[in-house]
Amino acid sequence: MKKAMLIGVIIGILFSIWDTLVSYADTAPIDVEPGIIISWSIVAKTIIYMFIGGVAALMIMFMIKCFDRLLRN
Repeated sequence: MKKAMLIGVIIGILFSIWDTLVSYADTAPIDVEPGIIISWSIVAKTIIYMFIGGVAALMIMFMIKCFDRLLRN
């Protein structure tokens, strides 16, 4: 369970980084050098995506265990 939750959190972090880069690329001026932009909205978005990824991983593991029990019976 802990490994699944950790994988979900890591996927949430990676999605947050990707989402931030894509959304900033749409609105960035042409003459701005690429780099890492950190703001409170990005930190909050990362925490939310980490939470969603962890909960989703736990739900998927729970469903797999339930289906496994149903198939054994």
